[in-house]
Amino acid sequence: MNVLNHEKLHQKYFEEISRIPRASKKEKACADYLEGFAKTHGLSYKRDELDNVVIYKPASAGYEDHGAVILQAHTDMVCEKNADCAHDFDNDPIDLYIEDGILKARGTTLGADDGMGCAYMMALLAEDLPHPVLECAFTVQEEIGLYGAFALKPEYFTGKRYVNLDFGGHGRGTCTTSAGGEMISLKKPVEFEPCVSQAYRIFVTGLKGGHSGGCIIMELGNALKICARILKEISGSCDMRIVSLNGGLKNNAIPRECEAVFASDAKEEDIRGAFDKMKAQICNEINFQEPDFAVTLEKTAGESAICEEVSADLIDLMYLLPTGVRHRSLRIENLPVASENFAAVRCGEDYVNFQYSLRAEKSSYRDQMEKELCILAGIYDMTMDVSGKYPAWEFNPDSSLRNTLCRVYKEKKGEDMELLATHGGLECGVFCEMIPGLDVVTLGAETDGAHTPKEQMNLKSFDETFEILKAFLKEL
Repeated sequence: MNVLNHEKLHQKYFEEISRIPRASKKEKACADYLEGFAKTHGLSYKRDELDNVVIYKPASAGYEDHGAVILQAHTDMVCEKNADCAHDFDNDPIDLYIEDGILKARGTTLGADDGMGCAYMMALLAEDLPHPVLECAFTVQEEIGLYGAFALKPEYFTGKRYVNLDFGGHGRGTCTTSAGGEMISLKKPVEFEPCVSQAYRIFVTGLKGGHSGGCIIMELGNALKICARILKEISGSCDMRIVSLNGGLKNNAIPRECEAVFASDAKEEDIRGAFDKMKAQICNEINFQEPDFAVTLEKTAGESAICEEVSADLIDLMYLLPTGVRHRSLRIENLPVASENFAAVRCGEDYVNFQYSLRAEKSSYRDQMEKELCILAGIYDMTMDVSGKYPAWEFNPDSSLRNTLCRVYKEKKGEDMELLATHGGLECGVFCEMIPGLDVVTLGAETDGAHTPKEQMNLKSFDETFEILKAFLKEL
């Protein structure tokens, strides 16, 4: 049974894409679907070894000499779910439902980021509309470092005008610039030894989380940092050996949950006293922005643990690792220009791994933050791996494409389009490096809660934005 209105092609294709598992690096099934779509509609296409797919549509009558337009969205989605959700992202379709005109998913991320843009392109490719040559790029692995966009080749495209369908400013704006960034992995080797002490489990939950670019300025709670503060407080007066540390899911999501298991011979009343003290402090600090924050302490089992000295290093490192906004713009209100997201921690058989994402408008900021982490890694005998560097997209004051989009938007909506900037990473910078002189705009529907199970999309905005996109292409 369909949830969306399949008489509207963009809604139809969004629902079809939502039935296909498409985690980053697992986009093959979606690429198969797109390849089949191209063949069914008699459209030429390219598919590369990463499963990027570019589908081409000839110009409609009268637009043959108007110059090609590149449209682009990414097929992969951030796969986050609530702790009590049994969804299998490798096999299960997203469970869509509509509530008061808002499209949501039960217990998981929705995938509007960026199934929205993919559905728009498919509808344009399938409908008989006035438009120039369309070069529709469906990229992969965007959410883990823009790897799909980096793999594209300039010879795939002839267009000098580019519409990114991954950012809409709540359906009311177009983006004019975006941050660059990188991913960092810090790994510390550890050894586990038998443990007979009482073990305790700390579980941080109830935080909002969110996109590490768009939400980093909101002063939301970071589950890893909260857990580190509690561990540090307890270890200040008690012996402590780490049994396990696990929290966060994705580099580009602010971590919502963290679990730490430790063993100690200290009196339970001393441990609980330190726990309660720090819990009260943190609740007082974040009760406004994180009203559902919760943290529990309970006894559990632990057969092996890391030695006390190395455990202390791990706790100190978690405590010291920076997270949040480093610099903010003095020109644009509420725009970060440099930030760090302490995103995840994983405990393996012989290592503990910390995951990080850095974002910056200027590469010098990014390089400084990277060097600081490198120094910390050296102090605590950790290896450091840097990956997924991507460029910023710089503001173009003379964009004729943006002028046209703003004019069409005002004609359709009766109000001025907002000119926005984002601290998130967009593939725009990669395309601008690949195709010099590219004129760029972004467009998207009203969405919220990206990278969290609260992700949602306004269906009215989804429809209206598609009408604006069609009217915009007609003017090009």
